[in-house]
Amino acid sequence: MAVVYVTTPGSSVRRKGERLEVWQRESKVADIKVFELERLVLMGPVQLTSPATTLLLSKGIDVVYMTLKGRMLGTLVSDRSLNVFLRLAQFDRWKDQEFRLALAKEVVRSKLTAQRRLILRHAKNHPEELDPETTQQLDRMISSVDQATDLDELRGYEGAGAATYFRQFGQMLKTLPFPGRKKHPSMDPANALLSLGYVMLTNELAGMLEANGLDPFIGFFHGVRYGRKSLPLDIVEMFRQPVIDRLTLRLLNHRQFTADDFEGGKGGLRLQPEPLKRYLKIYEDHLRNAAEGSEGPSWRDRIKRQVTELKAIVLEGEVKKLYTWEG
Repeated sequence: MAVVYVTTPGSSVRRKGERLEVWQRESKVADIKVFELERLVLMGPVQLTSPATTLLLSKGIDVVYMTLKGRMLGTLVSDRSLNVFLRLAQFDRWKDQEFRLALAKEVVRSKLTAQRRLILRHAKNHPEELDPETTQQLDRMISSVDQATDLDELRGYEGAGAATYFRQFGQMLKTLPFPGRKKHPSMDPANALLSLGYVMLTNELAGMLEANGLDPFIGFFHGVRYGRKSLPLDIVEMFRQPVIDRLTLRLLNHRQFTADDFEGGKGGLRLQPEPLKRYLKIYEDHLRNAAEGSEGPSWRDRIKRQVTELKAIVLEGEVKKLYTWEG
């Protein structure tokens, strides 16, 4: 199944029988077979006709609307899960402070372990760039997770781990300066690519969670905030380093993307149109790669499996170990 991105401003997506066509002005530029389509992502001012919308909804295919900077505007999702009992169980688990803390600990432990793992992988080929204190600090954070007595304390360990990790991330990035993690706005290429990748992955997770009948607004580590889909933010934590951070380092360190590929000013940087198309192709290829060796599932399948496992955890009310990157 494919994820299709339409990024050219002024494009329109139209229905032709059981297929979709992408038009730019008076020219048809692409045919899309709906039976092969998993998600349709529209970036920037792209039109989707009513007949095309009806076809996508009838086939249970999500439509994601994003800005060219990678900010999500909204999602069009068909009614696919009628499991109200799963939603009720999720609400009950959220009100259970012991359950919430236990699941949040698994999220943070998985994230800190992945950060440590990426640093050590890089140090195999570049031992001179590793500050030993970095992994020691992350080890202390990981050991402290089980001792946390509430979510605020746990968030403190997560935040301290992130600060430690991103200091080392700057050492692993060889081609461009890295001022530390800056989200809003991202004023340098590395932060712009990290933010874009995180948003893409989080949006995809939101669709998976909804397809499985979970409420994306009810998070266990990130809690509840008006208008924010917190549950995909929980699950994306364990996949940031192996999926997005590795990809970002590879693209910049191998000079597949340079500062010349970006545009913008005080409002933040974004990829120019043609580099954006290149990035989306590479991103998709990366998600289809094996997560843990050539014989394992792809990253996308690994993420889907974690969503399915989370569904079981919520229904059964028993917290289990979440996916932890060991590649």
